[in-house]
Amino acid sequence: MIRPASGQTASAAEVAERLKSESRILVISHESPDGDALGCVSAMLGMADSLGVAATGYIPGLSALPDEYSFLPRLNEIRRGDLPAVEPGTTVYILDCGSSTRFTGSEAMTGLVTVNIDHHHDNSGYGDFNLLDPVAPSTTTIVYDIFRAGALPVDSSVATALYVGLVTDTGRFQYSNTTPRAHRMAADLQEQGVSVSEVYRSVYESTPLPKLMLLQRALCHLDVRLGGSLVTSWLGPDDFVQAGADGGHAEGIIDMLRRIQGVRVAALV
Repeated sequence: MIRPASGQTASAAEVAERLKSESRILVISHESPDGDALGCVSAMLGMADSLGVAATGYIPGLSALPDEYSFLPRLNEIRRGDLPAVEPGTTVYILDCGSSTRFTGSEAMTGLVTVNIDHHHDNSGYGDFNLLDPVAPSTTTIVYDIFRAGALPVDSSVATALYVGLVTDTGRFQYSNTTPRAHRMAADLQEQGVSVSEVYRSVYESTPLPKLMLLQRALCHLDVRLGGSLVTSWLGPDDFVQAGADGGHAEGIIDMLRRIQGVRVAALV
């Protein structure tokens, strides 16, 4: 299902054909990236390598990327801070970014073609070409559909990046967005070389101590209201200093708040 957008709607096959014809691309995702965002960027950069397309990855912000995803290929090459210089003729692929306000430097993209690929239901379709699927379990699911539609070569490293986005956005296949489509994709990616046990150990069983210390401080700030259905917490600069943590270590803390029995709404500031 592809919802209409204000730009031009594109199919997975159309995006695949465009990708195969590119000479230079810039791959962007949102600030404070999660597993889906980083999986998308890693997969797209890996596919660009296979196709011989010059590609640069960019994620706004300066905080270290979450440690649990450091095993994904090419993440160490992603540009941070200010938007890197973009040469004319570069196509900008914006992945898993529900709003253009979630990445910086959009004004520098004037005159460049943008391809907006996302699964968030509130995406306005801000790209020149928009491939939006609000029922997709993850944005890596849409990227996977693009690669399949174009018969593009998915090796084990690209498959692993796609799988990381899928497994994290479905909560290890426990959330309501865990559809038969998600399981079929997971099975196919495993056949392409994904080591499920290695992904699980890297993402869920190698938690840095500063991240746990930051979680401890978030739990100390816990505020429970409305008979336990609303839970909020916050983290301030001093919490990060005391925990020896940075912004990347906050990834996933909101999921711990959501797991509290009886909670219907959780918020972390």
